[in-house]
Amino acid sequence: MKRFRPFHLFLAGCGLCLTVFILLPVLALFLASNPIELGSLLLTPQVLQALWITFFSSLLALPPILLLGLPSAYGLSRCNGRLRRGLETLLELPMVMPPIVAGLALLLAFGRRGLVGGFLAGLGLRIPFSLLAVVIAILFVVTPYFVRRCSSLFDSVERRLEDAALLLGASSLQTFLHVTLPLVRRGLIAEAIMALAQGIGLFGTIILFAGNLPGRTQTLSLAIYSAFESDPQQAFGLGTLLLLISLLLLTSVKLIAPREIPQ
Repeated sequence: MKRFRPFHLFLAGCGLCLTVFILLPVLALFLASNPIELGSLLLTPQVLQALWITFFSSLLALPPILLLGLPSAYGLSRCNGRLRRGLETLLELPMVMPPIVAGLALLLAFGRRGLVGGFLAGLGLRIPFSLLAVVIAILFVVTPYFVRRCSSLFDSVERRLEDAALLLGASSLQTFLHVTLPLVRRGLIAEAIMALAQGIGLFGTIILFAGNLPGRTQTLSLAIYSAFESDPQQAFGLGTLLLLISLLLLTSVKLIAPREIPQ
């Protein structure tokens, strides 16, 4: 049997401290919430509207995330050297951008006097402080994470399988659809759910670009922010509800995600 060395104790101690650090705030939130009040909140029109906007906007953002993200992730995985590093740097820029700065940038781009906002306004399309603004905010923030994770999935696919399909006469598109995608389909489904979860929890970018308008752009995260100023107990209940939704989605990801790297 292997001896339990001091370094192993150090690793176990760090893991235990991290576990306590993560679980302590979660436990505090659950203890601050009343299940009965949580049930009554679900019958409140404003909360139902916030839930509807949260899920509807996240679901609307998912198709363009997949449409833009999957080809981009696959293309990134097939690049090498400086080109890949440059593309990854560009991709990771929204990931390190503070959410409030991302909202400001979107406002300056799509606002009424923004780079393209004036042109769009001339066509009758005003994006800021609308449901479309919520969708665009989710798309801007979440897509880079989705592409980054999916490119790692495509990296794990054995190139010789694709080469064999090409040698047998399949086109590049056929190889991608019938060879590459099936090998990583479980991982892609899990990443799509993760993107949905990220969109549901988005806050800073939305509040600046789309505003906090009840019944129009107020998501569940924004409803928690508004409730905390006037009714902290309601904010605790809404926070617990959002945490439960996130936990459910995360559990789904863990159940669907492949346990082995595709070969």
